[in-house]
Amino acid sequence: MIDKTHIVKNNKTMLYITYTILLAFVVFNYKTVLSTIGYILSLATPLYIAIVIAFILNIPMRKIEHLYGKKIKRHGLKRGLSIATTLILAITLIVLFSSFIIPRLGESISLIISNIFNYSNRLVTLINDALAQFHVNYAINYESIQQALSSLDLNSLLSKSGNILGNAGINLIFQSIGIFGFFINAVTSFIMSLYLLANKETHLRQLKKIVTFLFGYKESLVIFDIGAEANHYFNGFVSGQLLECCILMSLMYVGFKLTGLPFPELLAFIIGVSSLVPMFGGYVGFGVSFILVLAVESTQAIIFTICFVIIQQFEANVIYPRVVGGAVGISGLYVLLSLVLFGNIFGFFGLLIAVPSMALIYAVGSRVINISLYRNHIEVTDKSIKKIKDPK
Repeated sequence: MIDKTHIVKNNKTMLYITYTILLAFVVFNYKTVLSTIGYILSLATPLYIAIVIAFILNIPMRKIEHLYGKKIKRHGLKRGLSIATTLILAITLIVLFSSFIIPRLGESISLIISNIFNYSNRLVTLINDALAQFHVNYAINYESIQQALSSLDLNSLLSKSGNILGNAGINLIFQSIGIFGFFINAVTSFIMSLYLLANKETHLRQLKKIVTFLFGYKESLVIFDIGAEANHYFNGFVSGQLLECCILMSLMYVGFKLTGLPFPELLAFIIGVSSLVPMFGGYVGFGVSFILVLAVESTQAIIFTICFVIIQQFEANVIYPRVVGGAVGISGLYVLLSLVLFGNIFGFFGLLIAVPSMALIYAVGSRVINISLYRNHIEVTDKSIKKIKDPK
């Protein structure tokens, strides 16, 4: 008669031995394992890009679909019209940006490059005069700065600035990543994003089935709860931050244009894009723009500062709370901490996802801690920590 207990013990022993061998292999060959995993994951790069595109397009599409839903009852027709309207709006924005903003930015950058010696001379003179008034025994050597600028071959850079997508640029792109492969991946990602948008309920249901199959009922409920929380924070933050960036850029452009400041398009673009990084991003854009204005005309730097402060305060106190709202309800300390941590780990991309990611971590962490304290009948206040009697 076969001893089932003995067989079970042997199976467990073999399982432990196999696990130990696999673990040892991963530890001693972690670089190879990580590179292999990275390569396997990179095969689905178009899918990741498609998910990002679908996530961004889904933000306006939901509102458009809601508007169509009042008059159109057929789901397929309503979904198709919503996707088409969203794409038309996106293409219109891209065309407007390409035809108006980009040429203006190019003109401003070309003007700055062609006059960089004059601007740098003015800026150095202003700084040296300010240091002399404060009796600081230090002066910037303009000759060394001029020599450094001359070594950049600005004339050649300026002559090539309008031909970035010329033969040399195309050859470089073709040699490094393959223009055909890049084009195929871009088209594939876009088409996949349309499929995701057209059948998003079906794909979400399939994803839920896979998660439930892998992790079980109770664990999947927790995962879905965290996913819903993440969707709330990222959806609210991304949509609000992008809209707030466009509004701020428009207000800055109108203000700079009315006050006659130089390079209004470039200054508004710098401040608007930098405002994508919460809290101090706009002030970084202000610093860069202030130096540009100061180099061109020092007297206008004061006008620029006043204009920036007025618009920034109006935007921060009136527009930002209404646009972004309470989508990310964490204190400034956690915002700064998230920017430092995610910026150091993921670079500029980390700065963009830092705040909603920290809000999600904060919400999940708070929930876990509060549930644990409640189950252990512990109450924590500002002044004390005490044990609560079990009502049962």
